[in-house]
Amino acid sequence: MNRSAQPVLHYSLIILLVLALSAAADFSGRNGYGRIGFRGGYPISFGQPLASYGGFNFEEGEYYGLVNAALEGGIGFSDYLELTIAVNVEFAKWTFQPDLGDEVVYDSGTGSAVVGATAYFIKGDIRPYGRLDAGVSFHYGDDAQDAPGYIRSVGFGLGVGVGCQFVLGEVFYLEPYFHWRSHLNSKYDVEVDGIEFEPYEEDYEQMPMSLHAGLGFGFLF
Repeated sequence: MNRSAQPVLHYSLIILLVLALSAAADFSGRNGYGRIGFRGGYPISFGQPLASYGGFNFEEGEYYGLVNAALEGGIGFSDYLELTIAVNVEFAKWTFQPDLGDEVVYDSGTGSAVVGATAYFIKGDIRPYGRLDAGVSFHYGDDAQDAPGYIRSVGFGLGVGVGCQFVLGEVFYLEPYFHWRSHLNSKYDVEVDGIEFEPYEEDYEQMPMSLHAGLGFGFLF
């Protein structure tokens, strides 16, 4: 068998197994149910928003994600549709070499508060889903060497995700997931501590974005 086809076959078998098990299960929740959950994941792809900073040119750097986490709640209108509210945070680092000077490490983070809808595709205790959410997003960055300056940006945030909830018993669930999230403001403010410096605005090279995978858990009530 072609090696490139093996992952496709494996994923297809997993999907078929999930569908078969879901068809024989009854969702342990009920109309009007509530849900609270926690998620933690690792960014597997991270857009690099800063190719330069403060008007200075840098040699090519490395921008990489560290962790994604979320606290979320939901109100189910049926076995298939849920109103979802979430607070998300992501942390990353940018390591770069200025034209002159030592290597610099820049700490970066994105936080968002969103409201969205989660659609469950199958009724059952194994519930694959898709999610779309939108809200307010905040991006922040600061020099880890304690330089007197930082960047910040507030804008619109958008998220799209897929996953599967495995309901165990009446109230507990586990949830592997993939989620894409983007901060959709193309500009950021540069703030420098000190009254002699005026804040100014610059453009992102790319808007902050992440694709992450992780595991969540929570409770139904």
